[in-house]
Amino acid sequence: MTSRPRIHPSDIPVRLIRRLLDDCPNIVAIKAEDGFPSIQSVVECHRHFGEEVVISMPIEGELIPLAQIMPLQFSATSDHEYYGPMIPRVFQLLRQGKYDDAAEIYWQLHPARKIKAGLAPALNGGAFINRQAWKFQGWLQGYNGGPLRMPTQRIHDAQMNALRKGLVDAGLAPSMDPFREFFVGRNPA
Repeated sequence: MTSRPRIHPSDIPVRLIRRLLDDCPNIVAIKAEDGFPSIQSVVECHRHFGEEVVISMPIEGELIPLAQIMPLQFSATSDHEYYGPMIPRVFQLLRQGKYDDAAEIYWQLHPARKIKAGLAPALNGGAFINRQAWKFQGWLQGYNGGPLRMPTQRIHDAQMNALRKGLVDAGLAPSMDPFREFFVGRNPA
């Protein structure tokens, strides 16, 4: 007996996306992260649909390199908050064709990217995105923090320390407030 994927190894095959675009004229963008960890889906989406809709790559470590060789106009995901102003800054550089400057930011952020990747199995175990961790990453950059509605996953001090250290190692200036302040939030209700 052979094991088959639920739908397709890419998560959503090109022919299904084609049908969706044909049947739903209000679709304006595709968040092309399917089949991760692979860039094949974003490349296929760009090749097949890039003239019709905006193609978005939400994975920062893939976005910066790919945007140097194919047009990526947009990337929307809360996970970018971890890098503070750096993703909008790098997008501006990419739009201006300043690829060497964008690459410099890519490598500057690499220590933080590596910390996040190393923590991913513990933070996102069970194939869930740990929204608590994403909220903490934003809090390190000045966002509010505070409680999430339940149920939510947890984030532990060692993970919080590692995420903060990743930003310090990347030359950014994360919040050095005590972690307990994250759980209260900067603007508590």
